[in-house]
Parts: sequence; structure tokens; C-alpha cells
Amino acid sequence: MENAKIENSLKVIEDLLKTEKAEEAKNRFEKLEEQNTVRYFLLKGKIEQKYQNWGKAINAFNRVLDIDPANTEAANNLHLIKNILNFWNPDLLNP
Repeated sequence: MENAKIENSLKVIEDLLKTEKAEEAKNRFEKLEEQNTVRYFLLKGKIEQKYQNWGKAINAFNRVLDIDPANTEAANNLHLIKNILNFWNPDLLNP
């Protein structure tokens, strides 16, 4: 029964993120006990990404890939974050 409750909580948090209610999603997520599942760490990564906590997001997505090396969603999110962090515009340095 406990597992069903956790799955339901994760679903609610996913729905909150999809409807741009990140603060409520974050608050609910912080109340959950850590789970060693792809779904848990994907959500953690998405929440951290929303708040631009790049290191925590990278760690969460890497944890997903440790559990499921073929997870394309985690791989894509990591690629996106790395592109953001590696962005360099020389015009910004030479006004």
C-alpha cells in the first residue's frame, strides 16, 4: 500500500510541474522519502532544473542513467543543461 501512495504522490508532483506549479511541486517532493527509482530521480532533476540548480539536476539525471543507461529523457536533459552551461557568446565580451 505504501508503494501506491508514493506512486500517487509522484504523479501529483509530475502534474504540478506540467501545469507550471513548480513551487508546490518542490514542496511536495521535499516531503517524500528518497526512492531509488528512475521516476523519483527524473522528477528531482526536473525540479532542480526549474530552479537552475544545475549541479543537483546533473546529479539527479546521472543517477537516472546509473539505474537505466538507456533513459533518453535523462540523457536529453543532461545534454540541454551542458549546452546552457557551455554557452559562450563572444559578442557579450566585446561591446
